[in-house]
Amino acid sequence: MKYYAVKIGKKPGIYDSWDIAKENVIGFEGAVYKSFSSLEDAKAFLADEKKEDEPLNKPTAYIDGSFNQETGEYSFGAVLFYEGKETRFKKKYPKDEYSVHRNVAGEIKGAGFIINYCINHGIKDIDIYYDYEGIHSWYAGLWKAKTPIAVKYAEFASEARNKINVNFIKVKSHTNVYYNDVVDSLAKEALGLI
Repeated sequence: MKYYAVKIGKKPGIYDSWDIAKENVIGFEGAVYKSFSSLEDAKAFLADEKKEDEPLNKPTAYIDGSFNQETGEYSFGAVLFYEGKETRFKKKYPKDEYSVHRNVAGEIKGAGFIINYCINHGIKDIDIYYDYEGIHSWYAGLWKAKTPIAVKYAEFASEARNKINVNFIKVKSHTNVYYNDVVDSLAKEALGLI
């Protein structure tokens, strides 16, 4: 049996039917929910309402990507904390040559978007939380960029590194990190998947 825990939605709670849970998240901006195979895990997810504290002295962002296998579209969701404000972003991209990389294409676009946003707003230093290793490794030159999207991202990084210091922090995906769940939901919303 599956359980659907809705942490943020029209009516938060635990449901044993996806059809009922779906009614509480579809069309609700910023919905946060997950499915579980045990009731105990679903309860633990809802009980973990602790949000990471907003950094008091440094801009911070969370990013994630998503992919619609039916349309080939991809997207990103991002949350930026800066000067005491939380700003949310989401963007969908049409099927193109990068779609073969699925959600990774969205994650790369999200990282580039946040870094550009910071550069354009005079932010010189930021922590970025991510869950796909390539986001950091291509940016830092630790991985050789071989695909067109990775090459483009690495070229972007070589210029951006002169303008901003980016500290990448790896988060395990789907481990109940509140803002990682939020950006995952934003990326899905951008594609109309929730």
